[in-house]
Amino acid sequence: MKNVCIFNFWWVSNYGALLTAYAIQTLINKFGYSTLLIDNSYKHNELISENFAKNFEQHHLKTSSKISLYKDFNSLNQKSNIFITGSDQILRPIAARERLSQYLQDFVSINSKKITMAASFAVDKKTLLEETNSQTLENMKLSLKSFDFISVREKSGVEICKDLFDVDAEWIIDPVFIMNKSNYDELIKNSTQDFSNKIVSYVLDPNKEYEKVYKYLEKKYNKKILKTAYSNTSVENWLASIKNCEFLITDSFHGMCFAIIFNKPFICITNQKRGATRFESILEMLNIENQCINNINEIYEKDCIFNVDYEKVNQRIEEERQRGLDFLKKALEAPVGKKEEKIEARIKFLENRIIELEKQATLKYQIKKELWYLWLIIFYKYLPKSMRNIINFMRFKNVK
Repeated sequence: MKNVCIFNFWWVSNYGALLTAYAIQTLINKFGYSTLLIDNSYKHNELISENFAKNFEQHHLKTSSKISLYKDFNSLNQKSNIFITGSDQILRPIAARERLSQYLQDFVSINSKKITMAASFAVDKKTLLEETNSQTLENMKLSLKSFDFISVREKSGVEICKDLFDVDAEWIIDPVFIMNKSNYDELIKNSTQDFSNKIVSYVLDPNKEYEKVYKYLEKKYNKKILKTAYSNTSVENWLASIKNCEFLITDSFHGMCFAIIFNKPFICITNQKRGATRFESILEMLNIENQCINNINEIYEKDCIFNVDYEKVNQRIEEERQRGLDFLKKALEAPVGKKEEKIEARIKFLENRIIELEKQATLKYQIKKELWYLWLIIFYKYLPKSMRNIINFMRFKNVK
């Protein structure tokens, strides 16, 4: 089989997640493999809802039907023998949540290949330890040992893999850099808006201070600010907004990435809540450290528009792009291995699944029991005397 199943966050309404999925899918297709982005969203309100995301999925992504049951995941083993997880924060438990086991591919057959492609923990080792319980870390260690190839998006991820999980990982640039820029230019041809001579803001976590700064910048540069976050503008327009603006203001990792891809001046505010390590790592990889600010109010104090030497940066991107392509080619073409580790991980996954089902069964019983008692309490006075006598007898019996 030359099919590849891909797990990441493509199904959320987020430009970076959509374009990351698009990049991985395109790269794998160029190696001669067919791809399927797995829809493992299980809550209705999590599935992509904005028109821009639905439209991009329909025209540019090859996605599966919704998968939520264990038997559905298990059936993927009949469709593919290569499974890739990544990029984005799929290795960060508080981001992956109940899907962590799916991103760790615990359901995958021992005869199939498991790969992480620029997967992200998003935070450093200290923070990961603080926000993750010991049992989850132990499960992650067992699962990661069963992967044939592991690559991570941040430098700190290499350290985490070695120190916490005893596995080796390669530091690979985000897939949006690995895909040729001409693919984005093709998408931009379908843009319907003009962003020239504008300042563009793509801020995921705004507050009232941003509005003050926007007025300050509009007056300082005599240019209008356009806000693209939560605007439902198309992916094509979003890309065009970055490529064609005067400069970009963003607190988004992928917002910063595309500013670099399109060689634009930018103001980047490190988003601590969403993972500061992501910003630091990519800037270190490209030898442009200290190109972010920690607080939007720093804009008043100094010139925060970072004019990068893009000639040197583009050389570094090309080097890292080739490394990423080499890793992916090697991972796709190598024979399947680590069967003993896969057997051990799969047994542990099934054990955890049994425990989970037992808990669910117990919980359902307790809920039904409590609801029954609640019903009896509410309607006690309306019940026949014979029924009340039985209830009193049972309550007295339980007390004894």
